Amino acid sequence: MLYERCDEVNAGFWQELANLPPEHVARRTNASLAEGSFSLPFLNRILIIDPVRRTIEVQGEPRDLSFRICLTALLFLCRVDPAALGPLVSPLELTGGATFFPERGPHAVPHAPLEERFGRDLAGFLQAGKLLGAQPRAAGDAALAFQVFPGLTVEVILWLADEEFPAQVSFRVPAALERLWHLDAVLALMQLLAQELLAAAA
Repeated sequence: MLYERCDEVNAGFWQELANLPPEHVARRTNASLAEGSFSLPFLNRILIIDPVRRTIEVQGEPRDLSFRICLTALLFLCRVDPAALGPLVSPLELTGGATFFPERGPHAVPHAPLEERFGRDLAGFLQAGKLLGAQPRAAGDAALAFQVFPGLTVEVILWLADEEFPAQVSFRVPAALERLWHLDAVLALMQLLAQELLAAAA
């Protein structure tokens, strides 16, 4: 079943957040806390997360949020300590990752749409990353590090297409996520970033 809407996120994650001391959550994740709601940086925006009303909104933007934004934001607040995320690794290096992330299918790392869009457009890739607040890294033909949430960095590495080889995109995610999230949530994080990159380039 493909989940799309914010209200389809498992209610248990909301309860998990409600059971945690809000001040401790804010201190651990570098979120701001005011009147019971968290203000959480997300790429180039701010999410307003209300554990009592069980709502997530983008500050200053009246739009419905996707399942992936809400799932990853809640799991970040509930379980992530940015100071203990460890080095960035290929998702295939996570425990079980080589099996969970096949080359094709619904669990594939979302490289294909990025290869199609940016495989011959280095400037477009860099510009989309700049709009989302990414920092350049030295890898491939270009690499960008995205701070999706405070201290949670995901890298996207691009190799451009040429006469011999097709374009290639790879991801690097924090190694410690394998202990904190199920792999389907790691996949949702990468899918979310891919969606944001494509939208920024539209």
